[in-house]
Amino acid sequence: MTDDKFFERLRAGAGALRHEPDEITLARIRARIRERVERPTVMQILAAWFRPLAATLTAVAIAAAIGAAAIDTSTDTSLADTVEITMAGDTYRVGD
Repeated sequence: MTDDKFFERLRAGAGALRHEPDEITLARIRARIRERVERPTVMQILAAWFRPLAATLTAVAIAAAIGAAAIDTSTDTSLADTVEITMAGDTYRVGD
């Protein structure tokens, strides 16, 4: 039912279009496959967890340092917390 000569001609014509990678490309492909197939070592797992953890802790420490520097501790808190209320000519001070 099928014309075998047609498929032979098709294969022969497609042979020129077939991509045959060079040795360098094949080595890179093999290295990528090996890298994905091999299991990571304990050091690689720890490094993968430690780097983001260290970056997060560093960001929190920087934010805490900026927050501590931004707090103005030179003001007198006893006067700042006092509220004065004036009613019927009398002044009342409310505070801690």
